[in-house]
Amino acid sequence: MSGVDSGQAVRDRRLVLDVDCGVDDALALILALSLHSTVEAVTCVAGNTTVQNVVKNVRRVLAVCGRSEIPVYRGCDQPLSQPLDLADEYHGCDGLGGVSDQFPCTDDDVEDEEDDGSVAGRWPVHAAERLIELARKDPGQITLLLLGPLTNAALALTLDPRFGANLKEIFILGGNVEGRGNVSPGAEYNFKTDPEAANVVLTRAQCAITIVPWEAVVKSPIPWEVYSMMTRQHTAKSRFVRAITRFSLGYYDKSGSGGYEVGDALVVAAVLAPDSVASALEERRVAVELSGTHTRGQLVHAWTPDLLPDVKRTVRVVTTFNKERVSELLMRMVV
Repeated sequence: MSGVDSGQAVRDRRLVLDVDCGVDDALALILALSLHSTVEAVTCVAGNTTVQNVVKNVRRVLAVCGRSEIPVYRGCDQPLSQPLDLADEYHGCDGLGGVSDQFPCTDDDVEDEEDDGSVAGRWPVHAAERLIELARKDPGQITLLLLGPLTNAALALTLDPRFGANLKEIFILGGNVEGRGNVSPGAEYNFKTDPEAANVVLTRAQCAITIVPWEAVVKSPIPWEVYSMMTRQHTAKSRFVRAITRFSLGYYDKSGSGGYEVGDALVVAAVLAPDSVASALEERRVAVELSGTHTRGQLVHAWTPDLLPDVKRTVRVVTTFNKERVSELLMRMVV
């Protein structure tokens, strides 16, 4: 056991996190590092904020965690076939609740970004290329966490059709199996931002896929008393979490949520602490809706065997989490 003191085991995995580093991506990265998993790299994609901000935000998180040696790669700055729609109403103008200037970047390569999308400096490689290289180098060893729009992974699958087969597994934060949207009546943000990319990943990736959909996030907020304790510890990580989440609290005043929704951090919990998953749908056939005024980007589900007859591959869909276990993990991560 490492990283927690409940007597419950935490799995060791070699991880790559693909993020659009807003607030919940930052929580996910802090959690992954606190559980002493091996984070091979962090790849960056535009989504919650611009890809330039994403790179800088990841650097900030790594600095707070004392892990600035982890390589960071800049990826796609736009979805495959539509304009980017930022999520700044929740994540703030910089992706970190408007407080990024309080946490300066630590590396000079962050500022020198090239027109071709790479980050100048120590790792001048596009995120999709690096994903392919990491998977090809150690087949069956890398667990890929897709926490933003799926653009980088879709590009990797297009460049190398064997990319998915070289991974151990993919975990995705995205989609909605009950038709509940958060940016449109029928679609969740990550899939709605790049439906074509989501479709590529779900149809071409030849490895096990687990999806944490929007409904699981809504059903699994951490209680407000846990949020309060988590953000009032006398540690650098607790102060950082308090600062970056403050802006998003206005969202909860309007929504009336029963707790704080930690989003991407749930994916990390599902990967490294599988006992945090309370229930899941096994071997389900799903597809991404690519048209529709209100449903573009929706993840549709074959509720009965006769539905989606052309879809052959199956995925696992997490439906609920053990909130006590998730709360425990989050409390430990800020120590």
